[in-house]
Amino acid sequence: MKKVQILLILLLLASGTYSFGADITFSQALESLYGTHEGIAQAEADYKQKEYAKKAALGLYSPQIYLNAAYTYFGNDLTMDVDLSPVSDTVNGILSSLPIPLPPLNLPSSMEQVVQQDQFFSLNAAMIWPVFTGGKIYAANKAASANLEIARYGKTIRHDELGIAMAEKYFTLRFINDIIALKQDVKNSMQEHYNKALKMEKAGMLAKVERLHAEMALSDAEKSLDTSIREAKLVESALKSMISSNDNNITPATPLFIINTEDIEALMYFQDMASTSNAKLKQVQSAKKLAHAGVINSTSSFIPKINAFGMVNIYDYQLSSLAPDYIVGLQMSLNLFDGLKNYHQLKMSKQSEESTKLIALRAEKDIRTLIEQQYITMENARADYEASLKSLAFTEEYLRARQKAFNQGMATSLDVVDAELALSNSKMSAIQAAYKFDMALINMLSTAGMFDSFESYRAKAFVEPGLK
Repeated sequence: MKKVQILLILLLLASGTYSFGADITFSQALESLYGTHEGIAQAEADYKQKEYAKKAALGLYSPQIYLNAAYTYFGNDLTMDVDLSPVSDTVNGILSSLPIPLPPLNLPSSMEQVVQQDQFFSLNAAMIWPVFTGGKIYAANKAASANLEIARYGKTIRHDELGIAMAEKYFTLRFINDIIALKQDVKNSMQEHYNKALKMEKAGMLAKVERLHAEMALSDAEKSLDTSIREAKLVESALKSMISSNDNNITPATPLFIINTEDIEALMYFQDMASTSNAKLKQVQSAKKLAHAGVINSTSSFIPKINAFGMVNIYDYQLSSLAPDYIVGLQMSLNLFDGLKNYHQLKMSKQSEESTKLIALRAEKDIRTLIEQQYITMENARADYEASLKSLAFTEEYLRARQKAFNQGMATSLDVVDAELALSNSKMSAIQAAYKFDMALINMLSTAGMFDSFESYRAKAFVEPGLK
C-alpha cells in the first residue's frame, strides 16, 4: 500500500517533463566516459610504464654480455730490451772448451724486441654476471613490483574518481531537469491562477491588488524557471565535455531513486569491504612494500658483492701474441668507509618504512570514518525523502481547499500562491532528498571499493517511476 501511494504521489513529479534532446542512461554515459576520457588513457600508460620497469628489474638477475670492438693507435711501437749477455757468455764458454780454439763471438749485450705494434684492432665478447649483490637486485625487483601494484590501484582510483565526477554532473543535470519540470508545473498553475484572477477582477469579484499579486507570482515563477534552465545548460555542457558527446542536447534518462532500508547492507558491511577493497588503502599497503624494499637496498651496502666476469677474443689484427685468448674470474668488492653515508641512508630508509606503516594505520581509520559519514548522509536523505512524502499529501489537499475558497471569494490570491508554493516545496524536497541519497550512495560504494556495484544497487530502487 505504501509503495502504491508513493508511486501515485511521485507520478505528479513526472508531469510537464522538460526535454533536453537525446536520452542517455547512466551506464551509457559511463561507457562513453571510460572509452574517451584522457585520464583513463593516462592511467593506463602509467601502468604500462611500471610494467616495463618490472620486466627491466628482472633483467638485473641475468648476465650482461657485450661485444667490444676497438682500434688503438700508439705514438710508437711498444718495445722491450732483451738482455743477450747470458747467451753470449754461454756460447763463448762452449767455444773455448772445444779442442780447436775458436775466437769468441762478439754478440750485442742487448736487443730491442717489438712487443706491440703502434696500431692494432681487436674484437672480443665480454660478460659480467652479478653472482651476489647483498640483496640489491632483490630489492630492485621488490620495488618494481610495489610500483606496479601502486600503478594498478592508481588505475582503479582514476576510474572511480572520473566515474564519481561524471555521476555528479549526470545526476545534477537529472536533478535540475526534475526541478525544471516541477517549476514548469508551478508556472502553469500560476498562469491559470492569474487568468482566473483577471476574469474575476473584470467581473468585479476581485480587487486589483489581488490580481496584481497573482501577476507578480506568475512573474516570479517564470524567472525561477528560466534560472533553472540556464543552470541546466551549464551542467549539460560540462557533462557533454566529460563524456565527449557530439549531441547538441542530452537528457539523463536514468532517474533519481531511493532504496529501502532492507535492500541495502548495514554500515559494518561497507566498512569491512573498504578494508579489503579500497584502492587507496591498497596503494598504501604497496607503499609499505616499497619502503621495505628501500631498507633491503640500503642494507646491501654493508654486504660484499660478488661478480663473475669473462672475456674471449674473437678476432684481432696486429694484436700482441702475448695477449690471452680468454679471461675468466670472480670479483668481490666491499665498501669499507664512505663517510657514514650508507649508515645514514639505512637509518633514513627505516624511518621511511615506519612512517609508511603509521600512514597505513591512519588511512584505514579515516576510510572507515568516511564511510560512516557517507552512510549517515544516505540514511538522512532517505528520512528527508519520507518526511517530504508525508507533507506532500497535506499540501495537495491544502492547495485544493485554497483554490476552492478563492473561486468562492473566501480566500485571497496570497492564500492560493502560498499553498501552491508549499506543495512545490514538498515535491522539491523529495527530489532533493533523492539526489542527496544517490550521491551519498555512489560515493560510499566508491570508498568501499565497490563503485562498479552501483548499477546493481540502483536496480533495487523502488521509486524509479515516480522520478522519471
